[in-house]
Amino acid sequence: MSVVQEAIAAVREALRLADEVKRTGATLKDLAAELRDHEKRIIRLETRWETAMDFARVSASGGPPRLPKDEGG
Repeated sequence: MSVVQEAIAAVREALRLADEVKRTGATLKDLAAELRDHEKRIIRLETRWETAMDFARVSASGGPPRLPKDEGG
């Protein structure tokens, strides 16, 4: 194989690798966006769960929590 052919093969390989890196970067960008979407959904579900648990505690205790009365201090 001549030096020119080796140089052409190296350039082709470099271009192929550069294209693969671009495609991988785009895939990672899409995955990052999907991950952020899932995180937002999880936060919403956690908030709803905590709110439901608060309502359940209030219902089980017979009403909203009351503040202690000030004993004249």
